[in-house]
Amino acid sequence: MIIDGKAISEEVLARLRLLPKPGQFFGAVLVGDDPASINFLKQKENAARELGIDFRLYELAGDITTDALRAEVGRLAEPKNCGALIVQLPLPERVNRYYVLNAVPKTKDADCLGEPALGAFYTGRGRVAPPSVATAEEIIKRELGDDLRGLKAVVVGAGFLIGKPVGFWLQNRVGELVVLDAGVRDIHSRLGDADIVVSGAGKAHLFGAEHLKPGTLVIDFGFNRNEEGKVVGDFDPAGADEKDIRYTKTPGGTGPLLVAKLYENFYTLNS
Repeated sequence: MIIDGKAISEEVLARLRLLPKPGQFFGAVLVGDDPASINFLKQKENAARELGIDFRLYELAGDITTDALRAEVGRLAEPKNCGALIVQLPLPERVNRYYVLNAVPKTKDADCLGEPALGAFYTGRGRVAPPSVATAEEIIKRELGDDLRGLKAVVVGAGFLIGKPVGFWLQNRVGELVVLDAGVRDIHSRLGDADIVVSGAGKAHLFGAEHLKPGTLVIDFGFNRNEEGKVVGDFDPAGADEKDIRYTKTPGGTGPLLVAKLYENFYTLNS
């Protein structure tokens, strides 16, 4: 069964429209001209328009230095009427992303990527959670409810955007948690008894329905292109219906919900 992230995101945005609208603007920094980054930012801009939020995009040269970028991010986040500032990832490889992301004040870090905001999240003191965590939580609660103690979860990919924060959120909620680096050779053999699979490896069709037991819930954050150039996720859904596997589709699964949860954070930080 397909989990329609677009439909869920529209429900989240509808909830936000019932709340007092923040008077601050939402800023986004784009470094270079990566087509995927431009597409993701367009989705965020469209969501802001739906909410009536002032969205401001700052486009910077791809050859900007780490120090210059950090200084510019700090300057852009400084105005009182800036309610949030995000830095669209990925950044050029030569740029120290952590040094740059830490220039965003915790009170304006809607992406929850800087060390102050992440540290608050990991110690249970944060006002907001990373959008990836909020997305996984929304889907899991809808599909499985609140009591996960008898379930096994496998997180594929240990990256700082998906695997680490989602794994942290799951660790004290499920009965058993396994976090696998995307490069593990026997990854398929580790998925067979999972009740929940959360994947953020970014490898096209890394695993499929044949590797999962009936009834598994798959939350797929992966985004890549197959040999035909079609956008696909980490999960190959062929045969999923026959095994009653519930999964987020790609595109249109976790992506729209990530955007909605980003703005949910924006509202929280400015309430």
